Amino acid sequence: ARLREKIIDSEWVAWQLQIMDFSHKSNQIVTQTPEAGKRKKDTTPVRSRLLDSALVLFAKHGYDGVAVDEIVARAKANKRMVYHYFGSKEALYGEVLRMVYDELEDIETALFAAHAAAQDPLQAMEQTVSAYFSFLQAHPRFVRLLLWENLNEGRHLKKLERPVTKNPVLTHLTRILKAGEKSGRFREGLDPRNVFISLIGLCLVYFSNRYTLGSTLEVNLSSKTFLAEAAKHSSEILLHGISLAERGRHSIQGHAH
Repeated sequence: ARLREKIIDSEWVAWQLQIMDFSHKSNQIVTQTPEAGKRKKDTTPVRSRLLDSALVLFAKHGYDGVAVDEIVARAKANKRMVYHYFGSKEALYGEVLRMVYDELEDIETALFAAHAAAQDPLQAMEQTVSAYFSFLQAHPRFVRLLLWENLNEGRHLKKLERPVTKNPVLTHLTRILKAGEKSGRFREGLDPRNVFISLIGLCLVYFSNRYTLGSTLEVNLSSKTFLAEAAKHSSEILLHGISLAERGRHSIQGHAH
């Protein structure tokens, strides 16, 4: 085992020497890049490169479709660094999931802060829908990872040391819904979980089914103009569903028939 460890260490040192060039003039380490004749200092930490590489590959191929060798090759890192920083491929995948969910939570936190002050509940709901549309549009790999994780029945998400929770979102929605009830704008007794699921469904389908819907409906779902219209449409659909006025109007129509 010690001999094997020495061999691995010597290989790692040899690999480092191959990719590094010591500049005698500036006494700095300069990392070689693929561009012919160019040398550029690599300041990106190995751990970050591994995470970025894993994000791209896991999003494209799913957990089972990616080998550790592919991750390290893309990251230009040594294989043993995966186990040094993460312990296993599954733990690395968990870190990738946690990373993309953290990005979403950052957007949600900023949204909650913006709505902390007194605000019209209709406007707050419209801004919430718009924020999710913007996030999904800007993070296509999050969408792909979400789809992969659902295909795998959420088995990796359940194992995260720091669980993903939507309790802050539900608290935020509850506050908006209560404000809407109090002002006579929203119906009473709305379950924030159902409202959230409806909100996500209205937003996510434009990105999760982008290619199939785009093909069958002959529309470009990547168009910024179309997505802006879609965000407005989704807000209107959601607000019509939870609005007290809309509920009353449909009830009257129902009795009339």
